[in-house]
Amino acid sequence: MLNNQLDMWVAIIAMAVITYLTRALPFLLSSRSRWLRRLSEGSSLVALGPALLVGIATAVIVPDVMALSGVSQYLPYAGGLLATALSARRLGNAGLAVIVGVVVYGAVLWLVGAR
Repeated sequence: MLNNQLDMWVAIIAMAVITYLTRALPFLLSSRSRWLRRLSEGSSLVALGPALLVGIATAVIVPDVMALSGVSQYLPYAGGLLATALSARRLGNAGLAVIVGVVVYGAVLWLVGAR
């Protein structure tokens, strides 16, 4: 039990440090820095932030989905993912798309649980 908790906290801290570095590093570097040029718009490293978020989301969501059984348990996940994808496409704003997806997930979860 203690080992699982320790692993969980190590993973959370590692994700926090990586996320912080991807956000703060551009502000900590000089404007003439070679690293800053590599992190800027024309670089392949631009996808690093979204890729980290997808990796974190996958690590959190996949174990939950694998434990599901029955259509009623899949509906909240499917509804939330579909709402997020459609909102991102329609609105062009990832933040709003995530909010819409979470709201739809919660609503479908409540509706399925209310039956």
